[in-house]
Amino acid sequence: MKKNILKINLLALVLLTLFSCENFIGGDINRDPDNPETVTVTAQTPAIQIAMADMTGGDFSRFNCMLVQQVEGVARQWSSFNQYTGLTPNRFNAAWEDTYASILVELQTAKINSVENGYAHYEAMVDIMTAYTLLQATDVWDDMPYTEALQGQGNTSPAYDTQASIYTAAFSQLDNAIALIGGDSGPIVPGSEDVIYGGNMTSWLLAAHAIKARAFLHQGNYASALTEAQAAFGSQADNMSFMYVAGQAGPWFRFNRDREGDIEFHPTMSALMTGLNDTLRLAVMSPTFHAGDHPYMVEAFDQQLVSYREVKFIEAESLLQTAGSATDIHSAYIEAIEASFNHLRPVMDQYFAENNVYYFPDPVANPNDSLLVNTDYAYSNYLSETSVDPGIGNVTLDHIITQKYIGLFLQPEVYSDWRRTNIPALTPVSGSAIPVRWHYSTDEYLFNSSSPTEAEVNIYTNRVGWNR
Repeated sequence: MKKNILKINLLALVLLTLFSCENFIGGDINRDPDNPETVTVTAQTPAIQIAMADMTGGDFSRFNCMLVQQVEGVARQWSSFNQYTGLTPNRFNAAWEDTYASILVELQTAKINSVENGYAHYEAMVDIMTAYTLLQATDVWDDMPYTEALQGQGNTSPAYDTQASIYTAAFSQLDNAIALIGGDSGPIVPGSEDVIYGGNMTSWLLAAHAIKARAFLHQGNYASALTEAQAAFGSQADNMSFMYVAGQAGPWFRFNRDREGDIEFHPTMSALMTGLNDTLRLAVMSPTFHAGDHPYMVEAFDQQLVSYREVKFIEAESLLQTAGSATDIHSAYIEAIEASFNHLRPVMDQYFAENNVYYFPDPVANPNDSLLVNTDYAYSNYLSETSVDPGIGNVTLDHIITQKYIGLFLQPEVYSDWRRTNIPALTPVSGSAIPVRWHYSTDEYLFNSSSPTEAEVNIYTNRVGWNR
């Protein structure tokens, strides 16, 4: 927090100087330098949303997916991160600072602007983004400053809110957003500056329900998670995501370009997928992580914050946990797997065509005919494995979470799923335990007198609130 506060204070000093000069030549002395009138919610929106996508696909993806052994740190400092010994507080400085300075501070300003001007639909959008960010952060850091944070010089040692209270605040924001979307938009409406949904408030409504479903699932409130999941996305077209473009480049492409060879596909995940005969998806997920070569981690990457396939897995798990009908559980489970395949369908089609990969669906009937890999057949063939589809009445939690683990490749949520369920069974890379949370940043330990000390935070045993 200290570094965030220093940045905010520096900005305030610069703005104060500028506005003081304006006052000298006739400016408005009542203008608040901490909230300059020239900053509009429309101008803030794209930068905030891209920062959220960068955060989700950046540190949150790399650290979380490394801890659950989807990816493996193999070189330089990432080798020590993979061994857990390198997971010291300074490694989380950037994520902490960006969460507050690049996202939450900006969202606070956007909220004030929206409320003061009656921009109801912008306020709804801001509330959903704030809830998403808070939940993503507290899921790895547990208790954290919130109600006393973001005040700059007004409070340099903000108190820590409990994770339970942060979840309560996030639910309140999501409920407020849902109500606002159902009412009048106000004098202006979101448009193309909304780089997630292009101002489509129906899509934002579905996203609010999807985020609530995820949060209720974490808390073990399966009935509410089911209700929210069934009110959320109806197809992958509804995904809450940001599409990077060539030249802009998605987070994993940038990382592989700048840190080539530091991280690779994990043998644990490779062995799991091989054992399930999931060889076609494995072919496009596991190639060496070099920028420009990997078929999935491309420049024009669709960075998803929450997706249709995740919602279907939440529905399947919630039905199972609430004693739903065997048919409904099986249906949601199969739809989730299908959505996972559909997510990779364009990648597989292109990769197999470019690499002349052929498939023989019926070598007896067509011994001389080679058919270009057909992803419909690949999906059907995968479901023919009884370890994948055990049939109606036989779907277990292990089936659901294992398939979700594969289907949410590179999504930070897999870390929460593993901590909740211990699925898949993982062996620590070193020592006897896998970390179950992140350290706070170095600056937080050093400069926030309300923070616990580094010695008081044990990343192996101090589970976050919903995981205790």
